[in-house]
Amino acid sequence: MRCLDEATFMALMLGGLPPDRAAEVDAHLDACPPCRRMMAQALQAQSPPPVEAGSAPDSERETLPAAASEGALLTRGTAVGRYLVLERLGSGGMGVVYAAYDPELDRRVALKLLRTGALGLQATEGRAHLQREAQAMARVSHPHVVPIYDVGTFGEQVFLAMELVEARTLRQWLREAPRSWREVRDAFVEAARGLAAAHAVGLVHGDIKPENLLVGRDGRVRVTDFGLARTLVPGESGEELPSVAGGTPAYMAPEQLSGRGVADARSDQFSLCVSLYEALFGERPFAGSRASELATEVRAGQVRPVPRGTSVPSWLQRVVLQGLEAEPARRHASIEALLAALHADPAVRRHKWLQWSGGLVLLLGAVVATQLLNTHQARACASSAERALSGVWDVPRQQAVEKAFLDTGRPFAATAWARVRRSLDAYTAAWVTTRTSACEEARTGAPRAEELRGERMRCLDGRLAEVAALTQVLAQADTDVVGRALRAVESLPPPSGCSEVAASGREAVPSNALREAVVRARALEAAGRYTEALAIAAPAAEAARKQGDRAGTAEGLLAVAELREEAGDYRGAEEALFDCLWAAEAGRHDRVAARAWTLAVRLSGARFEQFALARRWHERADAALVRLGGDDALRARLHVNQGRVLYAQGRYSEAEAQHHHALELLEHTLGPESLEVADVLLELSGAQAVQGRKEAIGLGQRAQALRERALGPEHPEVGMALAELAGLHWLQGGFAESERLATQSLALLERSLGPKHQRLVTPLNTLAIARLAQNRAQDEVVPLMERALQLLEGSGSEESSETAVLRTNIASALGHAGRPAEAERLITDAISSLERKLGPEHPTLVVMLLELATVLQAQGRVAEALPRLDRAAAIQDALPEDVRGMWMHTRMDLGRAYMELRRPKEAVAPLSQLVADRKHTPMPPEMGALARFLLAQALWDSGGDRHQAVKLATEAQGLIPDTAPAAPRFRKTLEDWLARHVP
Repeated sequence: MRCLDEATFMALMLGGLPPDRAAEVDAHLDACPPCRRMMAQALQAQSPPPVEAGSAPDSERETLPAAASEGALLTRGTAVGRYLVLERLGSGGMGVVYAAYDPELDRRVALKLLRTGALGLQATEGRAHLQREAQAMARVSHPHVVPIYDVGTFGEQVFLAMELVEARTLRQWLREAPRSWREVRDAFVEAARGLAAAHAVGLVHGDIKPENLLVGRDGRVRVTDFGLARTLVPGESGEELPSVAGGTPAYMAPEQLSGRGVADARSDQFSLCVSLYEALFGERPFAGSRASELATEVRAGQVRPVPRGTSVPSWLQRVVLQGLEAEPARRHASIEALLAALHADPAVRRHKWLQWSGGLVLLLGAVVATQLLNTHQARACASSAERALSGVWDVPRQQAVEKAFLDTGRPFAATAWARVRRSLDAYTAAWVTTRTSACEEARTGAPRAEELRGERMRCLDGRLAEVAALTQVLAQADTDVVGRALRAVESLPPPSGCSEVAASGREAVPSNALREAVVRARALEAAGRYTEALAIAAPAAEAARKQGDRAGTAEGLLAVAELREEAGDYRGAEEALFDCLWAAEAGRHDRVAARAWTLAVRLSGARFEQFALARRWHERADAALVRLGGDDALRARLHVNQGRVLYAQGRYSEAEAQHHHALELLEHTLGPESLEVADVLLELSGAQAVQGRKEAIGLGQRAQALRERALGPEHPEVGMALAELAGLHWLQGGFAESERLATQSLALLERSLGPKHQRLVTPLNTLAIARLAQNRAQDEVVPLMERALQLLEGSGSEESSETAVLRTNIASALGHAGRPAEAERLITDAISSLERKLGPEHPTLVVMLLELATVLQAQGRVAEALPRLDRAAAIQDALPEDVRGMWMHTRMDLGRAYMELRRPKEAVAPLSQLVADRKHTPMPPEMGALARFLLAQALWDSGGDRHQAVKLATEAQGLIPDTAPAAPRFRKTLEDWLARHVP
């Protein structure tokens, strides 16, 4: 078919095409991107503007279009988020489903708008509840679960963008043709596998029934509508059985019907067995047609007798009936146990015996033998995958990890163990499924099937080796390992990536010995054991280099570089990193090259503050990602690193934009509840807070709440989030709230980590500066700073800009406490240490030199302060023009020092630069007023342009804000000066 002409296009948009012609056009649109784009542009042009949830106050609700309210059907072309509605597909108790078009990814999706009213909750509460549940659904990735691509809000509703599956419900599939008990059993096995994957990540369905099981044109069964059902107790007034939002009563477990508790995994098992009973025998297991009758029968376990003459074998009947036990403890132990029981067909065992009996197999004939072989191979694939977990994540290893966690005695250990177990259960379940599929695909006879199988198996073996190394470390966990454990599990590369790597064939493969060493080192790195990890990674990388293994050398050196950076050895990290890049690019190891250039951005920009180099490395990292074919998680990491560099330059709005990009990618890739999302939220909130943006506090609170949900309220990362939140309040002048949160953070970290852990440094520092800002007694401030310094020095950390800033803060506190000699000694030592580690032109030295000058001036040693101020200005002059940092403070202090030394002529230059630079570096009004007045004095006293001096002093009068504490006294000083110098 040719592309759409104008007449066909207009008829399509107006709904005037005959059905046959419309079907033909739809088929063409599926295969023609230009026509799809043309249709998308037309739909966007005619669609109403999107309605954001909460965008209008209650008084303006009537202005919202009807499409955004519940119950109103959407017309073709309506924009829901970025999606354009095409047609309505169906509706149910929880919402309406539309076919929609995603113009960004050029694909059709199923768009489901969920009804908040179906939950019996208020609009805002219901919308938040549904959005949380939908985000949970998006975490499940499994062949037998309908995938969720995106979650958002539309007016008062929540929408899900899902895979558009050409499918019918399982009930429709059953009615299409007679189905043997084996066909029915096999369909429910696939559904149970999808349920098992959801249960592994802690997600319960709550409304399993034939309508929520879809059978695609490919024959694959998929479970849909995960997590949206909630227990609602049906009335006892004898009403007929409706399908309600909290589950369908005819399929509910007794604990749901009685309201004794929310649905759990065993409730899903019960509902699945009700559906299986109905599919096998043509009727439901409970005869009651009214709610009260049904509830009584279900609670009593009164299952109706199996119909006479059924072909369903007795062993399968027993399996189903056990799943229908009224008491949850008497059902199958788990969905996995139910799956095993459904596979335990005695006939299969008999066939196996016949196959093994040699001569008898020959009598069955070639066809039967082939069928048996295929069945055996399929079972062999599954059992082989499950056996591979032995010693990696089996019962003994789980018990060892649990014991190690609990033996630390930390208050967060039990919660950490529960979450780590759940995450590793989910990961290994996904690994088993992926490996089984890869094994079975080799039997298709497709070209390169065996070759692809080998590649995928090697990749999957590598993934499992990483799990094994990590669980071995976890089985010997100390407090720090327990604290990092869930992040370590989340950092495991997903098994699904092996299919993509195998298909592309672009990933270089290092030697097995090197891979094992790197895997072990990575596990130790994730657990925070950097010294032990380096002792493994560095020799392995050197061995790979001597063997000419470039892929192995690149992977090993990347591990060394990342470990050294984590440990604070930035120079060592840089050396290893560029050796890694040579090996990676020479060996065409694109993934390692992309990761290495991304790390180079952070090292050069955020660590060394070499901003020009960081920009160059950013370009190389971007090119490496393009060559790699894209990696959203790695792209997000690059955005975060670039954001940190921009923040260090004082380019806060640009840093904010980078963190926004990272947040969008991570929410889409890892889900909105991942710990990496929480990390980026804190980065983003910092960039906003320093700009005075009030929404920064909300982002920090969201990050803290996310960590608490993921890790538990006593986890040290929750304490660190509280410390970051305290810092946000300090940046915005909320010193009392900053003090409260820092105190709360310090107490939590002392409980969870003990009183001598390095992580206490951040809340101690924030607590001290919050009290300092409130002019609290120095005996409340200095001891906190000194304790932080002792912890830092006792940890053996390498010198860095962060530690230098801490020592500068301590010196400032000592200076305010009337202890200038101690302050001078501390900051002089800090400057010397930073120069040795990071060089004599590191930008952080500007802050330290300014503080040293302040300490010297406070002792009346202005002449000694002057060279320090000159050096600070020289360091800043060497920075790029768009980076100002502490520019205004340096020029101001330099000018004031010259004036105090009665050298006004030399004060003119720095003060003139400061006033002229105001367009590039906006300064507070009171500082602008002071700069003009100082320049006016310098010009007058040096015999310069006195007309300009008077003009500057007059401008200064107009800049003094009324709210400034010193405003009255400053105004009086200016008035007196002008009165003396103006005729």
